[in-house]
Amino acid sequence: MDMEVLQQLFINLSAITSDGNFKPVVIRSRGDNFSMGYDCSCHLVKDNDFLLSVVSLGTGIMQLIRNYEAPVVSYCKGFTLGAGLELTLISDYSVGEKNSKYGLPDILFNFPSIIIPPEGMRHFISGNTVKELATGRILTFNESLEHGIIFRNGNLQDAENMAISLNNTFFRRIKGSRFMKNEIIKAYAHHIETINTKTIRLKELESFRQKLRETA
Repeated sequence: MDMEVLQQLFINLSAITSDGNFKPVVIRSRGDNFSMGYDCSCHLVKDNDFLLSVVSLGTGIMQLIRNYEAPVVSYCKGFTLGAGLELTLISDYSVGEKNSKYGLPDILFNFPSIIIPPEGMRHFISGNTVKELATGRILTFNESLEHGIIFRNGNLQDAENMAISLNNTFFRRIKGSRFMKNEIIKAYAHHIETINTKTIRLKELESFRQKLRETA
């Protein structure tokens, strides 16, 4: 999930959410894995302005989903990490294959997350889920189910059926989103401005992701 994919996702969601038809949406991966995280090349993250642009785009996508008047369901298969997990948490509901795994290992390499706030801001969010994700550990499907990261087991057809079913019933928005809060959004940009991008261990992160790809 690179910058171009995020931009295209934003464009597609903008088009869907602006036509007034409010049809249910299912977000899925183009490949076998929902997302290996934010797939940036080592030469891309040069400064804080770039990180701010990523965060701005991510929060823009979040706001589109939050304000949409129909269900947005994520379908997860394989590793759902980094930006993929953030997108899953931002969605209203999520359906995952039993082989799916979830986590934010990026933060172990000092790559910031728009879902997990820095230590000084974590009082805005309560619960064990944030604490668990903040460790950077990759959770199994069952662990993710217990934490409410994923709602149920299923395939792509199940995700599509769920979106249609929810749309045909009284759909009460759980917008919030489940983990992201307005207070964090407002304060997060300032935090990104203070990050020393030289501390982000991109080469190690890329090596880690490559090992995951080989085991996927």
